[in-house]
Amino acid sequence: MRSGPFSDLRVRAGWGLQGNPGIAPYSSLLLLAGGTGGTYPWGDQPHTGVTPTQNTNPDLKWEQTAQYNVALDFGLWNNRLAGSVEYYVKNTSDLLLSVAVPQPAVVDTVLENVGKLRNHGVEFSLDAVAVSRPGLSWRTGVVFAAERNKVIDLGTHTFLTSGGVSGQGQSGQVSQRIAPDLPLGTFYGPIFVGWDAQGKQLFQCSSGAAGCVNGQTASPSASDYTVIGNANPDFTVGLHNDVTWRNFDLSFLIRAAVGQDVFNNTALVYSTKGNALQGKNFLRSALPSNDPTGLHEPAIYSSRWIEDGSFVRLQNVTLEYTLDLPILTRSARSARVYVSADNLVLLTGYSGLDPEVYANSGLASRGIDYLSYPRPRTFTGGLRLVF
Repeated sequence: MRSGPFSDLRVRAGWGLQGNPGIAPYSSLLLLAGGTGGTYPWGDQPHTGVTPTQNTNPDLKWEQTAQYNVALDFGLWNNRLAGSVEYYVKNTSDLLLSVAVPQPAVVDTVLENVGKLRNHGVEFSLDAVAVSRPGLSWRTGVVFAAERNKVIDLGTHTFLTSGGVSGQGQSGQVSQRIAPDLPLGTFYGPIFVGWDAQGKQLFQCSSGAAGCVNGQTASPSASDYTVIGNANPDFTVGLHNDVTWRNFDLSFLIRAAVGQDVFNNTALVYSTKGNALQGKNFLRSALPSNDPTGLHEPAIYSSRWIEDGSFVRLQNVTLEYTLDLPILTRSARSARVYVSADNLVLLTGYSGLDPEVYANSGLASRGIDYLSYPRPRTFTGGLRLVF
């Protein structure tokens, strides 16, 4: 293989089985804790007691994960061009999830082994020396990944809900559903189709259902809910470059994620015109010139608030200069001055501040933006000495 252009060629394959030996025994116990909830009166004095904080589950087992992968690593022309391609499948069984328990109960949820999850994907990386000559070199590389996940089984549960919706009037409303044959991060709700002449929001419905006229309704029911989005990207790409010219070194990293959806919970709350009736703030997008929704219309979770979260981000740019000053190099092996910028440019069609969001809104929730603080744009500079 080394007599031609190939400087290196390797095939890798692997299989593994593992569990999580640290969580199941501890989590199967009934836990008690003190606090204000356990205070009780005895005579004229309050006494501190304990209350349950975790339901017991004697049948709890460890999660089991089986994974296999196959990969090809290659190098061409003395590794001027090198890379790898890898495919993997990861199956997790006896999935540990906190699920609601029938009431009355000491605690609302219990940790159970409720199902199976499969992750699979392909990852590809390519690095190249694009230019190599005295005084000038340029190395570049790209990393591509396409990953998929799917719930295989939920045991006795038909589905589980997650992704609680925040805002006035949203009590009990959820945005995501966990169910067999669906990926984690699946948005589930009614499909928004527009407004009527009075500014009422209209949603798609099944013909023949109560309140459904011409396939549209102002009051969607559970039967009108369907899959309206997926918080997982179709693929991600990273591009990195390193250029050296004389005493200068320039490096930059560009990242992109394509195809993921984001639930803009912030817009649902602050694009409600009714906020004006209560002296609350609202977004510019809620002005009548942009939004025909009626003044007294409530905020209703639907596909209206599910947006494309694809983006391209200039993650980092760093410029360095090697100093050749005797006062510095006399005692140091190298002296370099640098300036660096992070999160310099973000290109996206998402209407919020940043499409890369995470809000802890329930079991395995993802892609939910509620008052998420955007990534800061930072600039740093300094002198780097190596002794």
